[in-house]
Amino acid sequence: MRVILFGAGGGGGGGDKQASGTGVSGGGGGGGGCRLEVFFQASDLGNTEAYTIGAAGGGGNAGTGSGGSNGTAGGNSTFGGSTIPVHTAYGGGRGSGGSISNAPGGAGAGLAGAGGDSSPGITGAAGVVGGTVGSGSGNSGGNIGVGGSGGGGSVSTGAAGGNGGTSFIGASGGGAGGGKSTTPGYFAGGTGGQPAGNSIATTGAAASTGIAGSDGVAGTFGLAGGGAGGGGSSATTAGAGGIGGFPGGGGGGGGAAITAGTAAAGGNGGAGVVIVMTDVWGA
Repeated sequence: MRVILFGAGGGGGGGDKQASGTGVSGGGGGGGGCRLEVFFQASDLGNTEAYTIGAAGGGGNAGTGSGGSNGTAGGNSTFGGSTIPVHTAYGGGRGSGGSISNAPGGAGAGLAGAGGDSSPGITGAAGVVGGTVGSGSGNSGGNIGVGGSGGGGSVSTGAAGGNGGTSFIGASGGGAGGGKSTTPGYFAGGTGGQPAGNSIATTGAAASTGIAGSDGVAGTFGLAGGGAGGGGSSATTAGAGGIGGFPGGGGGGGGAAITAGTAAAGGNGGAGVVIVMTDVWGA
């Protein structure tokens, strides 16, 4: 028997808004979940086996000048516990809410631990064994099944949202929302990380009305979901972060706005999944 598990993706943080001369970040993207694949002899298992499916991380609410809400972490998916030991695919960390500080992306899940949660100015720790830390641009999970980290939101001049990290086997991280600079200037959200072979999610372009980040690409059977794009910032209504691709993709961060405008919420992560195949070799 072959079992494939994905942890859920973390939610993107909500953007915030500030006056003309004050820079403010869009929300950080959520981290991607881990992929775990296990083979069993049928005789190893009981008639039934316990399992849990990791719940998608929720996107953070938009702020009104005191900081956007952080997203929530993606849940872990498990298989076993009735007869065999519990096997766990860990979830990605939450993206930070936007504020007058930078908004780090959520950390990618590791093979032995969930991705750490980020908060304004504080970067969540990488998941144990191979996880990735959220930063200005998310870090790649590579090809060992760990999740890519979410991109970070910036308060600096040229405050485009950071891109989510791509993971080729685990799920990818979401892009950050675009920030507002002191000029004031308005910027696109970051691109979500994508697994190999999937098209890149488009970002929210800065405009008079911010464009929402696109949803992450869903993975085909047994493959990971892509990270969502971050929403663009705006002088009127910012764009919301996209929803992470199923399974396990990180949600995009919400865009920032000026005080008279409206900041945007972050997007939810992609849910986890447990896939059990009893006829592995097609015999």
